[in-house]
Amino acid sequence: MKIEWLEAFRQTAETKSLTKASDILHISQPALSKQIRTLEDELGAQLLVRSSTGVTLTRSGQILLERSKNIMNELNDLRREIALTQDEGKVDLVIGSWPSVATMFLPNHMAANQQEDTKMAIKIRVFYSFFDLIKNIENGTIDAALFDDRGVQHHFHSTPVFKENFFLFVNANHPLFGHKENVSFHEIKDDPFVMLPEGCDVRMLVEKEFSTRGETLHIALEIELGQSILGFVQANLGITILPEIFINQTNDSIKAIPITDFRLTRQISVVTREKSISKQLLTLFNASSKPNEHLPVHP
Repeated sequence: MKIEWLEAFRQTAETKSLTKASDILHISQPALSKQIRTLEDELGAQLLVRSSTGVTLTRSGQILLERSKNIMNELNDLRREIALTQDEGKVDLVIGSWPSVATMFLPNHMAANQQEDTKMAIKIRVFYSFFDLIKNIENGTIDAALFDDRGVQHHFHSTPVFKENFFLFVNANHPLFGHKENVSFHEIKDDPFVMLPEGCDVRMLVEKEFSTRGETLHIALEIELGQSILGFVQANLGITILPEIFINQTNDSIKAIPITDFRLTRQISVVTREKSISKQLLTLFNASSKPNEHLPVHP
């Protein structure tokens, strides 16, 4: 059984389309079909049912798809381990994360990686929901993810990287809060907020904290990116609650105010299939020569 046959089958099964799979694999559709037929002959079983609307898996196909995920993941891990034994070898690692972590935490550490001349070549993919992060670790599209996985059920390795508090972000001239050095939860609980969408850790954590206190989070506007939310705050069009990491994106017209009785924290962990990858990334995160003062990194 050749690896390319297995990859051809896997892409076709996951996309449910020979056309889409052939585009992803950059081969012709006849060549793709031939690889899958050869695989079926090798296994002595029909794997796919083809129709004018796409393809569906047979029972044998379902079994192979589940097993193929483990096979491909093991193969990728093997390739990385072998590359590390070579003097000139470089290991490509794909990290998935929230936009805020990707833009405000990872760049400094990637720079440190280049300075240390390690064997890791880092690529970053941005995601907006827990489901997508977990799914892409599962299928091997990404090697690791950085997010707050507390309360999220999964079977991967998880190690904390840093923990941060939440702040109230307002325009410096906001009529109620602009002059304050701190606020209480009672003062802000009934205000409407500009918030990130459902599925991201910030939104889920803040909503859970409000619910725990018997209150409802009132959302006036939902924005996909935290940086865009800060644009609304700067224009004095709303207030928001965001993690400490966003302080790095503020200017003189935006004020980050501590919420004195807000116990909420966000704990970003590195989540991986393989423990060895987790160790490599933790070494990288702790190697930064200029760590962000707002982001304590724990060993």
